[in-house]
Amino acid sequence: MSRIILTSFCLTFLFLTGFSQDDKLIKKGDAAFQTKNYKEAFTAYELALQQNKDNAYVNFMLAKCYLLTSPKQKALEYAGVAVRKSSPPTNEMYFVYAQALHQNHRWDSAIYYYKKSDPGRANYKNISRLEGECINGKTYTSNPKNVKITNAGALVNSQGMDYLPNITADLSKLYFTSRRAGSIGGKLEADGLPFEDIYMCSNVGGAWNQASNIGAPLNTDVHDACVGISEDGQTMFIYRGVNGGDIFQSELKGKKWSAATPLPMNTEFFETAACLSPDERTLFFVRATDAYSNRDIYMCSRTVGGAWSKPIKLPFNTPFDEDAPFMHPDGKTLYFSSKGLTTMGGYDVFKTTRTASGTWSTPENLGSPINTAGDDVYFVLSADGKIGYYSSNKEGGFGQQDIYSIRMPVAEKAPELALLKGVIKDDQTGKPTEASITVTDNVTKEVVAQYRSNSETGEYLMSLPAGKNYGISIEKDGHLFYSENMTLNSNSNFKEYKQDITLVTIKSSSKIVLRNIFFDSGKSTLRLESTAELLKLVDLLKKNPTVRIEIAGHTDNIGDETLNQKLSEERAKNVVTFLTTYGIAANRLVAKGYGSSQPVAPNTTEEGRQQNRRTEIKIL
Repeated sequence: MSRIILTSFCLTFLFLTGFSQDDKLIKKGDAAFQTKNYKEAFTAYELALQQNKDNAYVNFMLAKCYLLTSPKQKALEYAGVAVRKSSPPTNEMYFVYAQALHQNHRWDSAIYYYKKSDPGRANYKNISRLEGECINGKTYTSNPKNVKITNAGALVNSQGMDYLPNITADLSKLYFTSRRAGSIGGKLEADGLPFEDIYMCSNVGGAWNQASNIGAPLNTDVHDACVGISEDGQTMFIYRGVNGGDIFQSELKGKKWSAATPLPMNTEFFETAACLSPDERTLFFVRATDAYSNRDIYMCSRTVGGAWSKPIKLPFNTPFDEDAPFMHPDGKTLYFSSKGLTTMGGYDVFKTTRTASGTWSTPENLGSPINTAGDDVYFVLSADGKIGYYSSNKEGGFGQQDIYSIRMPVAEKAPELALLKGVIKDDQTGKPTEASITVTDNVTKEVVAQYRSNSETGEYLMSLPAGKNYGISIEKDGHLFYSENMTLNSNSNFKEYKQDITLVTIKSSSKIVLRNIFFDSGKSTLRLESTAELLKLVDLLKKNPTVRIEIAGHTDNIGDETLNQKLSEERAKNVVTFLTTYGIAANRLVAKGYGSSQPVAPNTTEEGRQQNRRTEIKIL
């Protein structure tokens, strides 16, 4: 779909003076232009121009072709010739020249020719909007951001069209869409390019390896585009060119993708682009009433039963197109592209922040040089906020459209979140295993997210936005659950944690640490934040009714040893009391205190002492 505003032009108005023998070439170019086969149109028009380089109509049509493709500098050259060689130029020639000037950031000249293209002010509203974009452009380009934009390279990009980059939060995988030779269906569209297929690259030593077609079942003989990926890379959203355009979902099982199934919010309208929030409880997607009407961003939430709520339109949509939503792993910053906000032309990338009350901040333009007068769309950003990706048809690329990386400004505040990743293994086999991961807000006791490790690789990846005390529980049938605590202050900057985890089989002498059991300093009373973890232990014991356990209290070596011993015993007893209150038989529970006699880390540091202050369970 064209993203450059071009009015219709009478195709029979041919400036053929002196070379009417090329009428066929021009008609051939016109026919190709109408079907958006710009490659064929270029060939026909350029052959015609070889015999009369001053032909105003052919220069005009070449300018339109370059405005719809690239490089935009060529559009400026041909549009200029068309205006100079016409007596007089038509209003549309002035308009196309203004568009070419606009695309090349010649702001003042573009405004002059926009006015000249509408002498009767019949198109005043549209021209005023374009002039406003030029004024915005002057502002943004006069104060550019300190970013570095680099082509993703020949291993990623091709001579075709490469776009829609989607990354995992840790930048380990890149999924994108390509219209290059070798598509699964082998078909060509009317524009002469192959149908869309999904490709993937892996990060090897800090660089992307050779892109590969991910094949069936996700790629078919119709248009298949990756329009969203979960932050752990295990859920993909696919635009598929069926029923007018619908969104499908696929899950990564081991190393194979499941067959794609349609999302329930698909309608008879046109749905495209989708992304999940980090907790996978909110879905953002794009809908238009048909393929040519304005696109808007919608949001729906996952209900208690797992279904999706009725979609609502987000408040920052405009009467023009909004597209390509991307929720950052911080869980509150939404990036998207818009044609209707304070853009400098075409789509510009904006960001808005969701507050704790659920409202959205006024969208902020990312500025120059990320945004240009052309279409800047499909922006995604790594969890640490340092590297972004988007697609562009900039000059000097490998094909008609390429994927670019963006080194974000160093001065910008780091995202407030923690990224946790690693591999989960089974203690009996030593091999990677699939396990369920539950993240709980220890204060509210609310389950905030649920994940799973990959069934073949055991890999897991999750982001935890700052400002909460998180309890993390990793479970697999026949095993003790693994417990982890992550307390993040509201102003905690980005940090990545890598932790491989071995799940312990339920058998005699098996032991785990309960890292979400909390006591005030020097006291034995259980804090309310311990509730979620204790209930997890209750559930484990009810599922395994023959198991008896020892609850062991431990302290550091600070203070009187006799008091530490007594404190550890009282804490263990209080855990037993909680369990019996929730129906666990007392004869299955033994409370013991060990004081500071069994340290697991040196008591010479606060970190070590914290590890020694712990509650453990052991199978008897």
